[in-house]
Amino acid sequence: MKPTFLFCLLSLGLHTSTLTAQSRYTIEGDTLTLDMTVAAPGYEFNGKLDEYDGTEVMSYLFDHPEINTLRVTGPGGYGPAGRAISAYLVEHGINTEAFGECASACARIFLGGKSRILAPGGTLGFHRPWIVKEREKRLYEANRVEEKWEDEFDYVTMIYDVAMQDMLEGIKFMRSRDVDIGFILKIYSTSSYDMWEPSREELLEAGVLTE
Repeated sequence: MKPTFLFCLLSLGLHTSTLTAQSRYTIEGDTLTLDMTVAAPGYEFNGKLDEYDGTEVMSYLFDHPEINTLRVTGPGGYGPAGRAISAYLVEHGINTEAFGECASACARIFLGGKSRILAPGGTLGFHRPWIVKEREKRLYEANRVEEKWEDEFDYVTMIYDVAMQDMLEGIKFMRSRDVDIGFILKIYSTSSYDMWEPSREELLEAGVLTE
């Protein structure tokens, strides 16, 4: 085999490996990995969990029934997608493993796992939920006529009620995953603009990690 041809084959192999490593969704054996920090072809990229991730992850899990573990990493993002994925994991008894930084909505996904493992060097981050001003403004403008909101203050009363319902849902969900109530209160005591990263010992003691 000519050296040039061999070099081309090696280069192609390295390039393919790089692409595989940089995929947002990767299947290896019985494990699906979601890396929120990698762009997905055909979608806008913001470096976080996005609305489309809920559909994509659940589609992968449905199409590949041999998958029994979801590995996940990322800084969080679109809350409803995190809730949808975690509910699917609970329903189907799928395990989770967090690696790298797994915060906010990523931690919510992680808690959906039947067994929950944190990889060496990994962190889980928690805080109160928060809203994105631009998204709320779009929702207000799109629905103000139909909902008969006279001004932004009418919208605020509605979104406050929704926030309270979301908080109660979060508490019920975490208690259903056997997370200690004191740990949950610590989460809701952490500002939306801060991040609490408990130690591995705290996570084990609170029932967040199963091993």
